[in-house]
Amino acid sequence: GAAWDGSMLLSQTDEGGGETPPFIVDARVGRAILGPGREARDVAVQIYSDGKHYEMARVDATVGEKGKLTLRFGQAGGNRDFHLATDDFGATLKLIDITGNIAGGRLSVDGRAEDVGGRRVLRGRAEGADYRLINAPTFAKLLSIASLPTMASLASGEGIPFTRLTGGFELTTEKLVLDKARAYGGALGINASGTIDRVHDTIDLSGTLVPAYTINSILGKIPVLGPLLLGGEGQGLFAANFRAAGPAADPTITVNPLSALAPGFLRNLFLFDVPAGGQTAQEPAPRPPQVGGQ
Repeated sequence: GAAWDGSMLLSQTDEGGGETPPFIVDARVGRAILGPGREARDVAVQIYSDGKHYEMARVDATVGEKGKLTLRFGQAGGNRDFHLATDDFGATLKLIDITGNIAGGRLSVDGRAEDVGGRRVLRGRAEGADYRLINAPTFAKLLSIASLPTMASLASGEGIPFTRLTGGFELTTEKLVLDKARAYGGALGINASGTIDRVHDTIDLSGTLVPAYTINSILGKIPVLGPLLLGGEGQGLFAANFRAAGPAADPTITVNPLSALAPGFLRNLFLFDVPAGGQTAQEPAPRPPQVGGQ
């Protein structure tokens, strides 16, 4: 047909949303509408649900202006492997209602679904490239507290370009857990781990910000000394530890300023917890031991 509105179907079959009869969708439509501002074009879709979980899905569609989206999940014999690929990262995340703060880029996700105690858990790894982070007030707030006002302005405006994204994840209806996710570009690098609560719309993430990632990477190529100074992949000589916790729209953000002065192999000495009472100011860290009277 010309168009199909699946927003009500998706809301009814969401995990935890109540039991429904098993169903099969087999369709080709010019437009598929998944919610306000969320639609794909030239869609070919096959979906099977047993009433509790999706057991098979095959989707080919156009997203954004002309991006291609391919999804394959489940096969005969109970195989529950998952593969998603798109050459419009931002439009795909908006379509599946994760975020509207990414523009352009490519994304590939591979994983496997498991049912644990009646709950569907998807574990896998994501690889992205050549995208921009745009209109992201929480990230802009983090950069501002980390004393990076220029990049904070970019995050709120035209966006910060990133060359690559990589990381592991565990996804349920209730939560998205990130495991050593890393994103970097010429101006900024960031790594983070933690939890995004999809039910209560809260986050609890911690990691490291590395401004001028390209310069730091050059330092890392110095034999012997480079790895010692930078502290490993995804780290940097000039960096700051951070934690963001609380409501996703306005989390408490703490940044350890002393870690920005410490070589990578010392940085873990200055890790901290979010203080009681939810302070957003930069927290003082213990002074490092004095050496040789300095």
